[in-house]
Amino acid sequence: MQTDFKYADLMNDDVFKLVFGQESSKDVMIEFLNRVITDRVIVDLDFMDKEMKTLERDRKDSVYDMFCKIDDGSRIVVEVQRRKQDTYVERSIYYSTFQIRNQVDAGSDNYAFCPVYVINILDFNIEENYGNSEVKTVYRLYEERAHTLLTDKLTLIYLELGKFNKKLDELDGDILEGFYFCLKNMHRLEECPRILNYGIFRRMFDMSELIKMDDVTRSKILTKMTTERDLRNQMAYARKEAIAEGLAEGREKGLAEGRAEGRAEGRAEGRAEGRAEGRAEGRAEGLAEAAKRMLAAGMSLAEVAEILKIDIVDQDRMLGKE
Repeated sequence: MQTDFKYADLMNDDVFKLVFGQESSKDVMIEFLNRVITDRVIVDLDFMDKEMKTLERDRKDSVYDMFCKIDDGSRIVVEVQRRKQDTYVERSIYYSTFQIRNQVDAGSDNYAFCPVYVINILDFNIEENYGNSEVKTVYRLYEERAHTLLTDKLTLIYLELGKFNKKLDELDGDILEGFYFCLKNMHRLEECPRILNYGIFRRMFDMSELIKMDDVTRSKILTKMTTERDLRNQMAYARKEAIAEGLAEGREKGLAEGRAEGRAEGRAEGRAEGRAEGRAEGRAEGLAEAAKRMLAAGMSLAEVAEILKIDIVDQDRMLGKE
């Protein structure tokens, strides 16, 4: 299969498992986890069955991208998500419940269980973190006023790669940022950069090189990468068209109404005010129309607000939600 890619996309869940989830590359996963989880030192880990069954009938089972148990008994679930989901936070909480419940025997009075970590590697930004510029955010159970920790038994970690925008020449040797850069950009590169050409990063590039994979694995990964690229291009074009069409349509409508109002008043002052109001209304209607089209194209309220440079409250008002 012909390809424009030299390296596979690490945000492809199959590639992530290939690079991070093999016994032969366990040290890569341990290094990554030690950079993400900072309240304990991970020396060793075991890769576990990624499918979790519910305890009740007619309930949804769970299949993780990766699940491992570290040397102190803590459970770590890793999820890699390329496509945005409006209920992703709820999904990550749902996943955490499996690892809590499966440590407690049914009918037992002993509810002690080992800590559970859910690490979410996302190629988008979650709305719950809107306004927070940090790539990595960590959530635990704290008391609302005193901010004291109730327990360390549940930790949710979100790595929002949409917030990581450093270019190659801006990397300064920070290991975690090196992981961010590779996760987000490896498939766009033609060779391993000098600043990452050592140790675990060199191995990550070697394991991600498509030509070194067997034919079946390479074909499967390339199909997913090509489909994902085409979909992103289609979405980008749809968003661009939605913005342009919405602004043009709203501006024309607003200008026409403003001119009509100015002529009806019959005064130069009225015409000037009418045109001014028409331009203002036209811009507002144009933004509203653009927002509707972008939402229809699958974008979130936060993404629309950021692109159009408007406040979410203003956006709700334009869309008639207030």
